[in-house]
Amino acid sequence: MAKTDKATEFHVMENGPLMVKGNFKLSDSEGKEIKHPGADLFLCRCGATNNSPFCDGSHKKVSFQG
Repeated sequence: MAKTDKATEFHVMENGPLMVKGNFKLSDSEGKEIKHPGADLFLCRCGATNNSPFCDGSHKKVSFQG
């Protein structure tokens, strides 16, 4: 999927993940790029994911409120 010049948007999903849309790079604490599929992704906020830093729906299982 091609990246666009669209501005990056952040949306906090009620009791769920952080949705990131647009043209961006994701990197770890050491500055190494984290590959991700596509231009839109969901980042875990609950801490229960088995696919960090990405959301895997665990927030529903742990009744995350945020």
